[in-house]
Amino acid sequence: MPKYTEQVIWTFSLIALFFMDVTPSQESLCLFKHFGFEFCPGCGLGHSIYYALHFDLIRSVQFHILGPFATMAILFQILKPFFSIIKIKLT
Repeated sequence: MPKYTEQVIWTFSLIALFFMDVTPSQESLCLFKHFGFEFCPGCGLGHSIYYALHFDLIRSVQFHILGPFATMAILFQILKPFFSIIKIKLT
């Protein structure tokens, strides 16, 4: 398995979320909603990350409170190998 597989997957995921269509007419992909549950802890997270990537933090938090934090965590996971490279070169 390549060394940076996780970073590549997260990068493409964020790119897809950045360019996703957020119109309300879209059919939901949530399995909880398809099975009839009214509450889903993850619903709105994709939209929230979309708005966080577009720096609209108020709307991001309106869709899901953890969206901006999830975006920062994913960006950290993508950039983590670069921090170790810089640390090695600086010492």
